[in-house]
Amino acid sequence: MKVNVKTLGCKVNQYESQAIREQFASLGHTITKKKADLYIINTCTVTKTADKKSRKNILQAKKENPKAKIVACGCLAELNKDYLKKTGVDHIIAQKNKQNLINIILGDGLCPPASKDPWKLKINNYPHKRAFVKIEDGCDNFCSFCKIPYLRPKPTSRKKKDIIDEIKRLSADHPEIVLSGVNLNLYGKDLRPKNSLSNLTEDILNLNCLGRLRISSLQPLLIDNKLISLISHPKMCPHLHLSFQYGQNSILKAMNKKETVELYLERVAAIKKTYPKTAISCDIIIGFPGETERTFQQTVNFLKKVKPMRIHIFTFSAREKTPFAADNLIDKNTTKKRYITLSKLAKKLSLDYARLFLNQKLSMVAEEKKNGYITGYTQNYIKVNIKNEIKLGSTVGVKITKIDKNNKVFAQLAT
Repeated sequence: MKVNVKTLGCKVNQYESQAIREQFASLGHTITKKKADLYIINTCTVTKTADKKSRKNILQAKKENPKAKIVACGCLAELNKDYLKKTGVDHIIAQKNKQNLINIILGDGLCPPASKDPWKLKINNYPHKRAFVKIEDGCDNFCSFCKIPYLRPKPTSRKKKDIIDEIKRLSADHPEIVLSGVNLNLYGKDLRPKNSLSNLTEDILNLNCLGRLRISSLQPLLIDNKLISLISHPKMCPHLHLSFQYGQNSILKAMNKKETVELYLERVAAIKKTYPKTAISCDIIIGFPGETERTFQQTVNFLKKVKPMRIHIFTFSAREKTPFAADNLIDKNTTKKRYITLSKLAKKLSLDYARLFLNQKLSMVAEEKKNGYITGYTQNYIKVNIKNEIKLGSTVGVKITKIDKNNKVFAQLAT
């Protein structure tokens, strides 16, 4: 049987999709990106746009092969079953059953036994040169803009041995490991004995087989000093993605965020004291109910102080189960203007950061060949383009030589 797994959303979804592919491949099924007998759509519902994209992928699969079986799993499949049923999907898999998706589709007689263990999903390889490793699931922050705590399990951590074993398997072919989770800062709090993200990170950095390590999204409130100290480790990527969401305290309070702008600035200062040129990327939501021109300008000023090298800008999207589920939105024209303003600022800050490294040596993982260039990310998350022929998956020294008007960064091999 030909199986096509399509993924929407976060690194956790991408990891879980790969684990599902490997389950089917282990039983002799063919994994394809083309026309298939079975389509598995791993959905996302973080915004209304994600909802639409998930539904669109289902409909496209049905159009590509009307006779195929269509399976929907992921976050949109948890609370929005009625919405998905209208697309005519054959199966909707709840989050708690995702690890048994293959059993539900093929029947227990054709698969390894079903399990209640959510960590049954694991991987031996990854489709990209930088491999994501899921170490945690779930969140209990209940931010007022987010429905994810209602869709994922309560915060659950993977055993350290399983994580270490998986990283050992992956490191042979993947020079960078990216730790991923729904709320990484909560790692280890449910384990007995308890563990922490900083302790786990230290153990991983001590692995001889490891190329380099990157940590995905973090909550600034829960970043401890030990984790900050590890940024200077030679195998640690000096890049942290911080979930700021906004840069003004009254809106942060309305978002049910536990941080303040002052705490954000203190954490960033501590990070840059440890490693001055640490790359900071972040999330910012605009158009949140209650936003004014004043609160927006304070957010702009906040970003000018932090100087993130990359800003992911989201327009507020009303979500079920949240206090702002009703469409109580800032008017679209105002939101659009603010989006444009932040986009221009983001482009400038990205350019400013890249310029800090002109003619300096960095380390790049060669990820893909595109339009005659080898592209990949440096340890501090600058995407570079290089003309030299380089083996994909290798790690090479590069020197940034040029940044064009679109902020595209070019480099040459460092000598």
